[in-house]
Amino acid sequence: MGRVTNLDYIYPDFLAKILRKPSERTQLESSLIGVTFMILGSLGISIYMIGFTEMSIWFKVLLGLGELGILSFQLSLLVTTYIQYYTLKTALGLYPEDYKLKLRISEARRLVKELGSLINFNEQENLIEVEGGKQK
Repeated sequence: MGRVTNLDYIYPDFLAKILRKPSERTQLESSLIGVTFMILGSLGISIYMIGFTEMSIWFKVLLGLGELGILSFQLSLLVTTYIQYYTLKTALGLYPEDYKLKLRISEARRLVKELGSLINFNEQENLIEVEGGKQK
């Protein structure tokens, strides 16, 4: 075994140097595109196999259940990757200020709407009575 460097994890040095070259943004964008095509491909194959080939109903049911598991995993991976991508772009300041402001305003509106519906629910259930801003 050779000398241990900062790049040594699982891969040898020459491979670790190659894998470090793309930026995080490029890696995340490639992952988003790749997972999207995997979702489309697995859906297309499953629809074709279930709808247009002759096989027993049990095999079609098993294929459908397997596809549901595959889709849940792929969608989870897509959402997780998008959250990482959004966090990276926010941390690097790649979103314009007006876009950030629009996001904050929409989030505030959603919270106000949610809070209003909770207050209405509580008032209807007689959990609290609001009179002049005081609780009884």
